[in-house]
Amino acid sequence: MAQDHVRIAEDAKGKRATYDEIEVGQTLGSMEWMVTEDMINQQCEMDMDYHLWFSVDSPWGRRIAPPQISYRPPRWLFSRAYNVRGLFYKWELENVRPIMPGVTLKVTGSIADKYVKNDREFVVYQAEAVDPEGNVIFRTRRTHVLDFVERTAPRAGKGIDSGIKPEKI
Repeated sequence: MAQDHVRIAEDAKGKRATYDEIEVGQTLGSMEWMVTEDMINQQCEMDMDYHLWFSVDSPWGRRIAPPQISYRPPRWLFSRAYNVRGLFYKWELENVRPIMPGVTLKVTGSIADKYVKNDREFVVYQAEAVDPEGNVIFRTRRTHVLDFVERTAPRAGKGIDSGIKPEKI
């Protein structure tokens, strides 16, 4: 039995952003983000990664956060700017300095590119985190496919929303 494919037009957060509404060069804004000891503990538990640097001490004179903890803030910026759902496609990350607990970072982001491939819509966004002294901590570039369904499928109806994830680990 054939199933018609549609893309959701809106959800509990309102109208979903379309590919055409997302502008290359558009800022995603900024946010302050501080990693706590508890956040590091939770990330280590989720990943089952108890490297000495993340649990006790590191060459930087104290415990540091695992780099994968930096995934969330850029995604939060993207979700704040655009009501989108879809699939994570690519992730580039440059760790310039370690993420230290108790240090407030400023994370800023922007839309870097967008393209269509295999009848699907892709958006590339990038972000950078700096410490209070202006030192770059990490840079990232992510590619997100807006819908798994082909872009030629109509947008129709209201979807059940899996929701924008809370801005916490």
